[in-house]
Amino acid sequence: MRILWKPYGLAVLATLTGVAITRVTWPVFSIAPFAPVFAAVAVATHWGSGLAGLLAIVLAVAATPLAFPSSAFPWNPASVAVFAAVALIGSRLIDGRNRATAALRASEAELRVTLENVRATQEQLRRAHKMEAIGQLAAGVAHNFNNLLQVTMGYTDMLLDHREDALVRSAATEIRRSTERGAALTRQLLTFGRKHDPRVTRVQLAATIAGLGDMLTRVIREDIQLTMDLEQDRAVLIDPYDLEQVIFNLVINARDALPRGGTIHVALDAATVDGAIGDGEHSVIAGEYVRLRVRDNGVGMTADVQAHLFEPFFTTKEVGEGTGLGLAFVQGVARHAGGFVTIDTAPQQGTTVSLYLPPNDGPRAPDPATPSRTVPSAEPATILLVEDEAAVRQLAAQILERAGYTVLAASTPSEACAIFEAEPARISLLLTDVVMPEMHGPVLARRLVAQRPDLPVVFVSGYSDTMPVSESFGAPMAFVPKPFTGSALIAAVQGTLLPAVRPK
Repeated sequence: MRILWKPYGLAVLATLTGVAITRVTWPVFSIAPFAPVFAAVAVATHWGSGLAGLLAIVLAVAATPLAFPSSAFPWNPASVAVFAAVALIGSRLIDGRNRATAALRASEAELRVTLENVRATQEQLRRAHKMEAIGQLAAGVAHNFNNLLQVTMGYTDMLLDHREDALVRSAATEIRRSTERGAALTRQLLTFGRKHDPRVTRVQLAATIAGLGDMLTRVIREDIQLTMDLEQDRAVLIDPYDLEQVIFNLVINARDALPRGGTIHVALDAATVDGAIGDGEHSVIAGEYVRLRVRDNGVGMTADVQAHLFEPFFTTKEVGEGTGLGLAFVQGVARHAGGFVTIDTAPQQGTTVSLYLPPNDGPRAPDPATPSRTVPSAEPATILLVEDEAAVRQLAAQILERAGYTVLAASTPSEACAIFEAEPARISLLLTDVVMPEMHGPVLARRLVAQRPDLPVVFVSGYSDTMPVSESFGAPMAFVPKPFTGSALIAAVQGTLLPAVRPK
């Protein structure tokens, strides 16, 4: 009611004012006698509405006899009719201009919103291209780095198997530990390059976190108190190794946010998500989740820092103190597991990182058994080894020969094809790298399997940790990611050879 009253009240007030001005100031407006009431109509239309302008015209026509002294200005219907017609035309023009102006402003507002959406889309596209380029670079670095780690790991294992000197064993053990840390780093790089295929299994979160308690206590300082609330235990499908890395990353980040000491609290609980939360760039499926929270009362983060938290290689730490891979790795693991990550932080208010994972209450899959040492070959077999990295090729050949296999090594796929064509019946198994010059491993395998359909194939790669082909060659296949241990390589070879020698 108040909204309707405003324009019509303005029309009444403006008209009465115009009539009063005409009456009081006469004969000032004798040259243009209807000027004040014209102004009243214009004010009512412009500041009120088109209907208010019509009301002002009607009131002005009705009040015209009161506006002019009859002795000074003879009132007649013709003059009033002309006034009404001109006022109506003027009111319609003003109302039309107002409507056009309002439409223009609405269009400008809509255009501004559209431009903002375009800018946001362009920014997301730019970030997607940036992430893709970083992923390709990271995967390439991981590939080359894994080859180096493969050599270090392989020869270190040989030292540990054959050196009884305590000092040598201690030094070799430290080298082995550093190699494993490097392998963990390349695993994170592969995650950014989308070359990471987690070995998911059903994991009890509380048991896993509790088992890491002693190690977590050692990585934080004495002036930091670590507390845990793990009563609400649930199981999730996730790579156990990835889960451990996520927990370590979050606790270490919390530790670094406490330069003067403080508390870190790790908690598990159930959470219901309605889809309104998440990491902002990916949709969140509403439903029940298991929530792992790591909270600290440290320095917190500004909005500018929060905008870049999940970008690989972004870090606020000093040079040499951080890689900038931690939170990006956490986010990648969460997405692989069907979950997401949220961060609640503010300067000097601490930080809470929440990892949401879908629960899984099914039966736990048995862990695959992995031999701890190299197992000698039960039967003599000849392996065609194809590896373009000389050091890795030499190491793999030594591992296989120590296990009792005969190795025919080739540095290129063309050399491997020549060896195979010379003695196709002699080759018991093809062991090939995935990414090589001339021809990739899967292409080479298809070519040789086409000639020998029963030829077993074992792929190795430092570029990915998943089988490079989805289709079957019709023969037994296996995959070993780099860096691999000697026992893992022999286990894959033996497991692939066994189906080939079983009676049909």
